[in-house]
Amino acid sequence: MATAVYSAVPSDEGQPTPQTTYNSPKDLPQFTWRAVGVGVAIGALLCFTNMYFGLQTGWISMMSLQSSLLGFAIFKAAKPYLKVPFGPAENIVLQSIAVATGTMPLAAGFVGIIPALQMMTTKDNPSGPIHLTATQMILWCLAIAFFGVFIAVPLRTQVIIREKLPFPSGTATAQMIGVLHNTPLVVKEDGQRYDVDDEESTLRQRRTPRPNNRNISSNFDDDDDESAAIHVSGTNNNKSYSSTSTTTNLQQSYGSSIGQLTPLGPHKNNHSNNDTDATATPDNGEVVIGGEDGEFSLDKTFLQEDNWRINMTALGVAFTLSGLYTVLSYFLPGIAAIPVFDWLTGMTVTVGGTWQWFLTPSLSYVGQGIIMGFPTTAAMLLGCVVGWGILSPLATLNKWVPGPVSSATDGARGWILWISLGVMIAESIVSLLGVVVLSMVAHYRYKARSQRYAEQRALLEHSGASNEAFEQLDEDTVNDDAPIDQLVPLKVWVCGLILSSFLCLFLIWVVFRDQHMPVYATLLALALGCLLSVLGVRALGSTDLNPVSGIGKVSQFVFAGVVPGGIVANLIAGGIAEAGAQQAGDLMQDLKTGHLMGASPKAQFWGQLIGSLASVFISTGVYKLYSAAYELPGDVFQVPTAHVWLDLARLVNGHSLPDYTVPFILGFAALFAGLTLLTTVYSDVAVLRGSSKPKWLKYVPSGIAFAIGIYNLPNFTLARFAGGVVSVWWDKHCQKYGKDPSAKYARLGRVFLIIIASGFVLGEGTLSIVNLFLKTFGVSPWSCVGCYAGCCKCGA
Repeated sequence: MATAVYSAVPSDEGQPTPQTTYNSPKDLPQFTWRAVGVGVAIGALLCFTNMYFGLQTGWISMMSLQSSLLGFAIFKAAKPYLKVPFGPAENIVLQSIAVATGTMPLAAGFVGIIPALQMMTTKDNPSGPIHLTATQMILWCLAIAFFGVFIAVPLRTQVIIREKLPFPSGTATAQMIGVLHNTPLVVKEDGQRYDVDDEESTLRQRRTPRPNNRNISSNFDDDDDESAAIHVSGTNNNKSYSSTSTTTNLQQSYGSSIGQLTPLGPHKNNHSNNDTDATATPDNGEVVIGGEDGEFSLDKTFLQEDNWRINMTALGVAFTLSGLYTVLSYFLPGIAAIPVFDWLTGMTVTVGGTWQWFLTPSLSYVGQGIIMGFPTTAAMLLGCVVGWGILSPLATLNKWVPGPVSSATDGARGWILWISLGVMIAESIVSLLGVVVLSMVAHYRYKARSQRYAEQRALLEHSGASNEAFEQLDEDTVNDDAPIDQLVPLKVWVCGLILSSFLCLFLIWVVFRDQHMPVYATLLALALGCLLSVLGVRALGSTDLNPVSGIGKVSQFVFAGVVPGGIVANLIAGGIAEAGAQQAGDLMQDLKTGHLMGASPKAQFWGQLIGSLASVFISTGVYKLYSAAYELPGDVFQVPTAHVWLDLARLVNGHSLPDYTVPFILGFAALFAGLTLLTTVYSDVAVLRGSSKPKWLKYVPSGIAFAIGIYNLPNFTLARFAGGVVSVWWDKHCQKYGKDPSAKYARLGRVFLIIIASGFVLGEGTLSIVNLFLKTFGVSPWSCVGCYAGCCKCGA
């Protein structure tokens, strides 16, 4: 047996790097404690970042791509000290742990449910607001942190192995890790499987002969010139996927897998049955995939030492600049609230202080806009203009609200929040109904495909066909999966689901036993959470959008009838459902990444549990730090998501709507329900027919993005829109100069901009810790020069 040296991290040119010899990447360890340590550390960084932005604007990101890139960069720097190379499967486990740790602020409701409980009045709850102690928060997190993970395990076989839902961000992460480690995908999206052996890599393909794929090689050295090239196309509205774009690709030939679902997007070969698939590397060295970070190119020169140094330098510079701005804005608050519109009016109208139209030139929000993409940020800007430029002055000037514009209780801000809520509910319901319908179509087609297979097999048996015919038929319908020893055992996930459910029941009773939260209500919330998690997973797999917000709102509607008048029970039930959907979606996205790279599902499963457990304590500590230093909600952290949760809980439990809101709520809800239905129908019909979706669909604004533009202050939306504009400009710049060898940065493509944007986001999220401690120890700003009443938070 020949032995190949596998270098998991590219070495510096001219420097010898003695390594242990491995036959292939699959021989490298997958679950390691070093991956656990680095994954938790990166996850803690993401947790601080997500908590910070979640409390400010409700924005949470999985950042799976960034986690894998950071993990790779850390182990690349430590390569001289590694006895065992850092392999692709280990990177997958690392990013699974990081994502599980970093997304707990949303899963545990720290940016929504927990602040909403604190915002209640005696009209909502006889005992007034509920302020959980640190111990109670830990118990609450332990109650909801695990059952969603166990829900995801049995769904994997159906949505990943059989139906092969695309999970665009999971696929994008797999492609990124594949390029970082110079390792081809083990499983292709069309059902092909690459088995990497010691001597050679063999392809088992359903019907067509083996393609001449340059990425398949027996030499796994990272300096191989045949590194993959990736062109990632976005998803969702800023990306290239409709909010319910899912379909079943039922081909008459045996070339398609049973009940396979194909994504709607730029994949030109989704509906063709030829020798190459949408993710195989064609002759030009590019594949097309989708991810949450917009469009970017990543070619085989990415790991070359010069390009790697440029990209990492850009990441460091972006991180530093954003962090410096964050700290400087604490000492000079005026730079975080620039009244540009007051200047445009010659300072004759206080547009900033009165109407909240001012600019926060935060690099992190520009980075978010780059990642979101222009279509989403444009929809946000539209919502901002309608909400803060039209509806807010309308409500204020007509005296429909008694308080100031900035007030979320009796001002225009609270008034327009109801319009935002109506839009989100309408789009969520229509989207979830679309997922239900398409899931039924997928199930029907899977059954039809299975029946056709049985009929074909019976026909072959009756005709006395050769063994080759039977082998061909079986090969056409085989579902490639990991070895049995790498799967999560049945008894583990069954016992785990039962135990985690009992843990949830018990701990919820312990924490909220004095708040009229019946045990039967918690049990029903768990059951409903399991059911809605299935819809959330299917929506995430098809559209790259996990509708956890919509799932929580559906639960709130249901529990208005289960526990009438129980606002506390309503919030808790919604939080349980949201947590289950979030955890199940996170793990399923990671399992898709692992499936494409041949990683162990069991290792990822344990990684997810470890990350969730670690984040129980990390998230609680981070939230307690912020709540101790700042008022929540307050001038710095408005916690808009908490207002949405509490307002809906009040509405479904009999509280009346503010005056004059009903016509606007019904009108905008009907408008965006119609737009969502329109985009869903046209997108899915196009896929079912095997045609491309209409080009005009990308110009239809997203209801969720529109609603976010309403309930966020304009200063956040303006900075994000600037990022969306930068994103468009950079794409055009790269198209024009990307082929020019002298264009040092344009030739790096969109990945260069995504790296900078990630540095912007992580820089403010990380250095906000410095501001947090400055605030905790009572350090005062240097100067309030440039601050204007109503928009500057000097000393806040």
